[in-house]
Amino acid sequence: MIRPWTEADAEASYAVYVDAVRNGTSAHYNAAQRLAWAPSENMEAWWPQRLAEDRAWVAEDASGLTGVIALRPDGYLDLFFVSPRARGDGTAAALYEALLEQGRTDGLTSLTTHASDYLKPFLERRGWRILAEENVDRHGATLRRWGMALDQVPGNQTS
Repeated sequence: MIRPWTEADAEASYAVYVDAVRNGTSAHYNAAQRLAWAPSENMEAWWPQRLAEDRAWVAEDASGLTGVIALRPDGYLDLFFVSPRARGDGTAAALYEALLEQGRTDGLTSLTTHASDYLKPFLERRGWRILAEENVDRHGATLRRWGMALDQVPGNQTS
């Protein structure tokens, strides 16, 4: 089930983020990089505020939250994390569709993001293009990410 994120989801959605980074990206990032990306299992202060400022959705099943996605009002895909236990079951696609629907509702014609090595192929399969490869330093580790754009939100036409 996909539904809007609420403040009551803060702890559980943060746990999805930590799980997705620490356990779901090992094929792309080493242990030091994953720990630098998600350094604390305890929810950090920036998490609930950031999600409250974005338009965000969560995926949940009978066992709890399995994913979170967030869109800034300017069309920036801010956060997108799916628990490893829900990968391959359609959770990511359903969350992504919620984001696109919001983009259509908001009249956005394009989207941008900075994608991890893990997320990049998912977005490329959906028409996103690479703008730039970047390396960012985070807590003493260098992480590669990709500036990406979706030039046309499906269902919304440029004027």
